[in-house]
Amino acid sequence: MNNFFTRTQKHGNTVFTFSSPVRVLSTSPLNGGITEHLSHIVNINCMNGSYECRMLGNTYEEDLAEHVRSLGIAPSCATALSTAAWTELAATEELHFRGLTVTAVATGGIDSNGIHPGDPSSYYEESGNYELLPPGTINIFLFINQPLTDAAMVRAMMLCSEAKAAAVSQLLLGSCYSEEIATGSGTDGTVIASSLQGCSALTDASGHSKLGELIGKSVKSAVKQALLNQTAASGPRQFQLSIRLFRYKITPGTLWDFYIGYQAVFEKFKVAFATPSSLEQHFFAHNLTSNLVLCVSLYLHLMDQFRWNLIMQQEALREGKHLLICGLYWKQGQFLEEAYPAEAWKQPELLYFSLREQLMYLLLLYLWQM
Repeated sequence: MNNFFTRTQKHGNTVFTFSSPVRVLSTSPLNGGITEHLSHIVNINCMNGSYECRMLGNTYEEDLAEHVRSLGIAPSCATALSTAAWTELAATEELHFRGLTVTAVATGGIDSNGIHPGDPSSYYEESGNYELLPPGTINIFLFINQPLTDAAMVRAMMLCSEAKAAAVSQLLLGSCYSEEIATGSGTDGTVIASSLQGCSALTDASGHSKLGELIGKSVKSAVKQALLNQTAASGPRQFQLSIRLFRYKITPGTLWDFYIGYQAVFEKFKVAFATPSSLEQHFFAHNLTSNLVLCVSLYLHLMDQFRWNLIMQQEALREGKHLLICGLYWKQGQFLEEAYPAEAWKQPELLYFSLREQLMYLLLLYLWQM
């Protein structure tokens, strides 16, 4: 058990207090970098009792300092991260091996701010000024009961980021800024604290080391549980047609626009949605249809692989169409391919469809039959 720190809740914030000297590596602007003089780490709930984040200072560093000071802690002795998540919903995972103990504590929710490396930026910092982003942050606090060298601290930080990205991507959480799978949010923060009490410092936190293994496992577990606690992100929540299609901006609204654009083609096969709301009703009536969610998920993976330059577009179009028309069926055993005449799959417009457009076309044919 890690006993070189205590953890308390105060006014919606989590305060970690050290009982002995520690080396800390923090991404915070408040005493960030590597330090050895800190006595506290704070996870601040920035909502201040309201429904929106409000800055208490002119800069993020000043804001954190003011929050810390309000808790009766000298800002010079603390580092802090801020979040809109409920800190009471933090997840903790502690792992042991012989005399080594690693404790990961995480809070998070990225439904409104999920991001993938290289996504379009939201701001450009100039003269210390930048704009506030939508709330959505994963904060990780990692505690190690043995000393680490500076290099090992930095390597542990890298592994934390890798583990967080793995946890988020395994949930298929989508980026809010592109068609990619998210790996976190653009405002994530991490603080690592290692006890300075011990015989000799650990020098390796790579994925091949036991320390690296414990970091990877504990952070992945804590991040997944934190996302579940805050936003219900989990297998059951993700197993919905609307959520799987979110990354590609395929919604009842965009399906309606596509339908109107190709209404003449659809009318050839007696597909006639009267209003946007009627299409929306068809859509959500099958939001949890397992066969539909599974087939669409596989089709979306073809779209991902094409975007990653792993397969050719024509191959993806051919196999994607075959997957859906031969894989989607009704309870009575009728497949989508059998529901329409062969002309439905030979329309000239289909020759110029993108993967996204082909998916929308086939979805509309399916939803109308159902």
